[in-house]
Amino acid sequence: MDNIYDPIYSDYTFEKRNMINEYVTIYSGILNQFSMISRCIYLTLDNGDIVGSFSIEGTGVNHQFDSGNTNDMSISIEDEYQGKGFTKIMVKNIVDKIYEDIPEMIDKGDQMLFIDADASDGFWDKIGMKESKRYGYNRNPRYAKREGAGYEKFITINKLYAFAKC
Repeated sequence: MDNIYDPIYSDYTFEKRNMINEYVTIYSGILNQFSMISRCIYLTLDNGDIVGSFSIEGTGVNHQFDSGNTNDMSISIEDEYQGKGFTKIMVKNIVDKIYEDIPEMIDKGDQMLFIDADASDGFWDKIGMKESKRYGYNRNPRYAKREGAGYEKFITINKLYAFAKC
C-alpha cells in the first residue's frame, strides 16, 4: 500500500478536501511534470496510507484539457474499501476540483476522457463508458495523433459527473 508521505509523491501539490468518516480523508493532488498534468484524488487513512485513488492525466497548453490530446483515467481502491460508495466520492471530488481550477471546463461538458484497457470487471461500463470508435486509430499513422487514438473506452466529463452525483 502506498503512502501519501512517500518520497514518490513529493512533487505533488496536495490539498485536504474533506473527510469521509473518522478514518478516511480525501486529498486532491496535482503534478505538472514535462507538460504532463496528473490530477488525482486520494483516499487516505490517518497514517497516510492510500486506500483509494482516481486520476486523470493529459497534456495541454494552459491546462490539460485545451490541447486536443488524450486525457486518460485510472482508478484503484483497496478490496476492503470497495462497495462503500467511495468511487463516486472520488469521481465527484476530481470533477469538482477540475471545475474549481479551470472554470471554463464547466461549459465544456463534452470533454472526452479515455481508458487504455478495461481490466475493471465491468466498473467502467457501470459508470457509462462506451467503446471508443478510435480504438484502432493508433494502427493507422494518419489517425495516430488524434485524441483517444488506441484507447478502448471513453466518457464525457459531464456523464462522469452525472454518475458521481446519482
